[in-house]
Amino acid sequence: MINSRLITHPDVITEDKNNGVVLVDPTEEEVTKVHRFLETSSEAFDVYVYRNEDSDLEYLNAICEDSKVLIKHTSKVTVTGSQTYQDDLLDRFEQLEANFG
Repeated sequence: MINSRLITHPDVITEDKNNGVVLVDPTEEEVTKVHRFLETSSEAFDVYVYRNEDSDLEYLNAICEDSKVLIKHTSKVTVTGSQTYQDDLLDRFEQLEANFG
């Protein structure tokens, strides 16, 4: 059974990590779509949901270390090595699933 997790501030997974993805400033609708995707994915993901209002750069740095970072194109948050997304979030997850698989 695939055991993906949606994780929010201030939680961090330290053991039994899955493929890590950080979503920065997603909408609630996007989080719901990702949750549905995770239910059917053939890969296990740890998806961190970070919102700019969390204002915790130490936490953001920690969760980005071993993760792919996807930032909503309207976000003011920047992370080195990240990718921005617009309306293609599920496409990005499908690409990640194929790359991790």
